[in-house]
Amino acid sequence: MGYDLIVAEIGGVTFAEAQGYVKFLPAYRQGKIDKKRFDEDKLLSLAAGLLTSLEISRRTGIRRNRIRFTHGSFGKPYIIGSDLQFSISHTCGAVCAAFSDEGEIGADIEKRSRRVSERLYSRVLNESEKLLVRSEEDFLRIWVQKEAFLKRLGTGIASDLRGADTTVLRDTRSLECGDYIIGISGKGADTAEVRVIQLWDLLEEYNKL
Repeated sequence: MGYDLIVAEIGGVTFAEAQGYVKFLPAYRQGKIDKKRFDEDKLLSLAAGLLTSLEISRRTGIRRNRIRFTHGSFGKPYIIGSDLQFSISHTCGAVCAAFSDEGEIGADIEKRSRRVSERLYSRVLNESEKLLVRSEEDFLRIWVQKEAFLKRLGTGIASDLRGADTTVLRDTRSLECGDYIIGISGKGADTAEVRVIQLWDLLEEYNKL
């Protein structure tokens, strides 16, 4: 299968319209949604849960209500009874989910219009990377690669990202997808392509179940 990347855009859907689909998710994910304060965050968490549950079941043959997870030292999730690896990220307006059966992977997504502070520049970029940055989009391309790489390692997101040098990282790159920039890391990342779906279409898949 290699590295497979799916972006679900949530535009045009409100949490009130999608709330009825929470029932399709396991209790722990329902609890996470309940704890979210804002409807947009609830909707992103719902979309992430629906997308990963559906895809994991399709790719492993495990029934959705039978999917169980274990977690690494820093909370990275793994599927019990399957070698399928996955990584989830979300930003304003979209959820990104990556899947691979060829080893550890990581993915991160940011909106291209996101504004970043000078303080963030100083804790993300090393001296070599600073020479490559001419715009905020240049910065975001480097940032999402670092985040994806650290997710791949499962070590947690460091407060100081300068140690992850994108000028030498292997199997790690960024790519553009409409309004978004995605960072991916893992075997097969160099040839990975993005499949974009709409949240309405994802919900329709659950209507068929």
